[in-house]
Amino acid sequence: MSNDFLWPQLKELPAFRALIRASEARLLAELGPLPQPILDLGCGDGHFAQVTLGQVGVGIDLDAANLLEARERKVYASLSRASATTLPFANHTFACIISNCVIEHIPDNDAVMHEVARVLRPGGRFIFSVPTDRLNASLFVPAFLKRFGAHGLARKYIDWFTRMQVHFHMYSPNEWQRRVEAVGLRVVQQTGYISPRAARVMEFGHYWGLGNLISRKLTRRWVLWPWRPRFALEEAVLGPMVMENDPPGATCVFFVAIKDQP
Repeated sequence: MSNDFLWPQLKELPAFRALIRASEARLLAELGPLPQPILDLGCGDGHFAQVTLGQVGVGIDLDAANLLEARERKVYASLSRASATTLPFANHTFACIISNCVIEHIPDNDAVMHEVARVLRPGGRFIFSVPTDRLNASLFVPAFLKRFGAHGLARKYIDWFTRMQVHFHMYSPNEWQRRVEAVGLRVVQQTGYISPRAARVMEFGHYWGLGNLISRKLTRRWVLWPWRPRFALEEAVLGPMVMENDPPGATCVFFVAIKDQP
C-alpha cells in the first residue's frame, strides 16, 4: 500500500523529498474526490499535482521556470505567475485551495491567510501541509553536538538548516490552527506526519541527494535512471514512514479547514 504512494514520487524526486510528498499524497487520497474548481497555491513544477490529483483547475507560482515545466505537464487548465499574498482572482472563486508545503516559505504569512479566505467560496476547503516547530528539534546533528557540549555549533547548524530550507515560519500545530481560524476558517482535520525518526532520515537525505541536485541542474531531471530495483532499499526504509499517521512528535502537520456558510 505504501508503495502506491511512494514509488510515483521516488522515481522522479530525491528520496527525502519523495518521503514527504508520498506522505502528503496519502493524506490527500484519504479525503476522496475534491470539490472543483481547485487552486494549487504554489504549484511548483506541477509534479505533485500530476501524480496525486490528475487534472487541476488553476496553479500559481512565482518561479517562471517552474511554471514552464508545469505547463509542459498539461495538468492545469490555467497557470499564473502570481504571489500568494496578492492573488489575482475575484472573491469566492474556488471551492478548494491546496497548498502543499508552501506557505511556510512566504514571509508575509498573514497576507496569505487573508487572501486564501477571500478567494475561497463559502463551504470551500483549504487543504495545506506545513512543518512545525518540532522539525528542527528532531534533527540528528544538533542533538549529537549538544551531547558534547557544542551548543553554539548546534544553534548554528539549526540556523543554517532553516535557511537552506527557506523556512520563515515554523509554528506549533496550535499556532498554525490559530492563524487559519483568525481569518474566519474552521479547522476540521489536523493530522501529523513525518515522525522524528523520519525527520532525521529526511535531514541526511539532503546530503545523500546531492547527486540528484547535480542531475537536475544539468538535465532538468532529478532522477536519471528510474529503474525500480535500484530503489529497493529506499522503498523498504521509507515505505513504513509514509504510512505513519499522527506519529508521536510529528514534525509536519496536514490541515483541512472549511469556510463556513455566512
